[in-house]
Amino acid sequence: MSVRLVIQEVTYTVISAYAPHTGLGEAEKRRFWESLYEVVRRCPLDHRLLISGGLNGHVGTDVEGYAGVHGGFGYGARNEEGLSILEFAIPHDLVVVNSFFRKTDAQFETFHSGGHSTQIDYMLLRKGDLMTCEDCKVLSALTCSSQHRFLVMDLVLQRRVTRSVRPVQPKILWKKLNGGRAGTFKTSVVERVDKEVDLISQDDADQMWNCLASTIREVSKETLGVAVGSSSLVGRGAPADRTRVEQRYKEAKREAKKAVARVKEKAYAELYRKLDFKEGANDIYMITKARERRRRHLDNIKFIKNEVGQTLVKEDEIRKSWEGYFSSLFVRGRPECHEDLQDSVIE
Repeated sequence: MSVRLVIQEVTYTVISAYAPHTGLGEAEKRRFWESLYEVVRRCPLDHRLLISGGLNGHVGTDVEGYAGVHGGFGYGARNEEGLSILEFAIPHDLVVVNSFFRKTDAQFETFHSGGHSTQIDYMLLRKGDLMTCEDCKVLSALTCSSQHRFLVMDLVLQRRVTRSVRPVQPKILWKKLNGGRAGTFKTSVVERVDKEVDLISQDDADQMWNCLASTIREVSKETLGVAVGSSSLVGRGAPADRTRVEQRYKEAKREAKKAVARVKEKAYAELYRKLDFKEGANDIYMITKARERRRRHLDNIKFIKNEVGQTLVKEDEIRKSWEGYFSSLFVRGRPECHEDLQDSVIE
């Protein structure tokens, strides 16, 4: 069965197939694969193709010889019917999606019968569409029959973005019509009109206007020039202008960094000055309390990093780390540059 779906301007061809089981003759199996070959061949290349169903073969876990078709994950050993699946996928540039995701055996087993489990149901995509597949597995808790399990695939249906290219019309630089260029422009227009006075002086007013307007546009382009492209601040103007703007931006950026450094230095100096008084101790307490609130994760687990950058999550280890820090802070004197304290002041 072949179903064609159109989703957000993208056409998907979904083929549901059921291959002959192992006990049937080779002629019937060959007729099935030939029929499926014709159905796939008639699918346009610009359609997204998905083949799903019971193909009654074991592709196994071995990748040798089929690295572009088999992803390296599977169940059991390969048999002749599984080899037919892989051989069918090669000329159509298909991949066996089940084999590209690491799963447990229960998530690979699609068929249960008589106490035995195996994998005989598969999903196939074109190799170029594999990136749109996020997952493929068996839902072992659900069954679509007494023996088959649900095989599901998470497919991202992305809309093809087509960018419309807008033609860029050249713009005459009328802003340059001043000074000496204004006189040059006027002289050029008069000379061009004198040469074409016979055409401009005809009785047809529309033709006279079109001829005069065309003359003015041509002279203005030759005298003033045109601008084509982006109108952004940096991309507009001559190369020398762009270089000047970029240089001004870099200078402003350096000045901003210097200003931030001065503010930080002032804040550190004020904090160190307060450490000798009770006010400083209160500030440290408030900073510590605020950091403890921020250190709490979504599941209410707090953590900090010690002096060597290791993450501490146990309550006793966190308490010992803070005890050592405040001991060095108040007993040994002012710390030179403690990373946690800097972060607290900045934040």
